[in-house]
Amino acid sequence: MMQLRRIFPHPLFLCLLLLAAFWLPLPLYVVSLALFGLPHVIWEMGFLRSRYAGRWPLRWWLALWAVLLAQAGIRGAAWLGTYPAASSQIVDLLSLLMLGMIVALAPRGAGWRVRMAGLLLAGALLWLLEQGDVLSALLLLAILHNFTPLAMVWDMVRDDRSGRADPGTRRLAWTISGLFALPLLMACSPWNGAIAPSMMTAYRPLLDGQWPLAWGGAHRQASLSAVVLAQCLHYYCVIVLLPRAERRRTARAVILPTVRFGALTAAVLMLAYYAHDYGGARKLYAVAAGVHAWLEWPVLLMAFLCVGQRGEVGAGEVNRLRPD
Repeated sequence: MMQLRRIFPHPLFLCLLLLAAFWLPLPLYVVSLALFGLPHVIWEMGFLRSRYAGRWPLRWWLALWAVLLAQAGIRGAAWLGTYPAASSQIVDLLSLLMLGMIVALAPRGAGWRVRMAGLLLAGALLWLLEQGDVLSALLLLAILHNFTPLAMVWDMVRDDRSGRADPGTRRLAWTISGLFALPLLMACSPWNGAIAPSMMTAYRPLLDGQWPLAWGGAHRQASLSAVVLAQCLHYYCVIVLLPRAERRRTARAVILPTVRFGALTAAVLMLAYYAHDYGGARKLYAVAAGVHAWLEWPVLLMAFLCVGQRGEVGAGEVNRLRPD
């Protein structure tokens, strides 16, 4: 058992999670979103701040946050009912397009690869906007977002090349890679939900927003379960596994105790809001969720493609990336 825990932390929890994703995807989705949605946003933002805040100049971050705050304002207006929800979805794609342009305008010395990636991201978003199927594009981006812990942990492994990584980081990377193979295997399985409780089968349409009816064909039910499992694994990685690894690296928590208390208080209030008005709470949560999900794309592109980026930026790299 101890050997199993070294390879896969919390094996009993993961087994129960796998069974719930197969048998009860809707309750698992609703409960996990209500309990862990907001905490995962806060913990993930803390991880990104600890890991990446010092790599690039302040003015680059300010440009990023100007776009993200504008997007949050539009989503907040949609929650209040003062801005059309359909128009806010178009703003979401426009925001990511602008973030791609900010990546293309990366600080001096960042290299051509990251600039090209930013232009490709902006071009892809422009093409999606021209196609007009905004909702499908947002759903695909949301599904891809569930797998971003893979990029985060393998970026930590790159520290091995300079000898700064924790010895357990590579093992953690393979562990997380194994975890996220589970949703892919589940999506390819013949599971069709035939033995799921009948009362849950009646409420399956509530998950159509996660995987539309036109997607998946005969594998649609398995795909729905896979999407829910991937979301729960995302929460598990960014709340538990990645902050723990980052704390070993920096010898400090990614979330300060006072922030942790405020985050948990806000999570309890959100839980009460979900119980009172699930639809309204879902829209309010989308304000924070959109910011943290969109932030990851430019940050991870910069982390992987900037010239010389390895863990903490060295003195020479700081000089090269310092604004004029």
